[in-house]
Amino acid sequence: MLKPLDDWGTFRAGSRAAAVVALLYERGGELWVPFVQRRPDLPDHPGQVALPGGTVKPGEEAWPAAAREVEEEIGVHVSDLEPIGAGAPVYTAVTNFCVVPFVARLRAPQAIFNHDPGELVGILEVPLGRLLDPGGWTAGQQEWMGELFEWQGSTIWGLTGRILADLLPRFRQALAAAAA
Repeated sequence: MLKPLDDWGTFRAGSRAAAVVALLYERGGELWVPFVQRRPDLPDHPGQVALPGGTVKPGEEAWPAAAREVEEEIGVHVSDLEPIGAGAPVYTAVTNFCVVPFVARLRAPQAIFNHDPGELVGILEVPLGRLLDPGGWTAGQQEWMGELFEWQGSTIWGLTGRILADLLPRFRQALAAAAA
């Protein structure tokens, strides 16, 4: 299951703290997850598809940082986020980020996203059911790439793929518990 918002763990010592949000929303009776498509000229993770989120500022708690980043990147107001819990922190040596992923639900009945063109090329919306389908994931050509997920001409891989590898089984458990 997911961990509580205030008891998810700690960031790796000496790493750059970051937080992201897997935001669930309903469209057409199905749950979806938005991803950001990062600009290719950014210094960290250029051009990659990622969950909305970013750096946790000094003195800032992880969940408020993640919620702030969602508002800045995709235009969803913090008050429209219903936090559910957190996954395990994931560390990437390439950029020295330690990222805690949070899961939240969109309170608003209709998802309307507006991306920040200063950071993003756009937003990629993916049905949760497709992400949960193991057949939708393939092994990368190089082992370091991990599992890849292709959707509408974009690829989810790397750090975001590793985060999802941890979160998706937790989603399955949460959805099963909610259905019971």
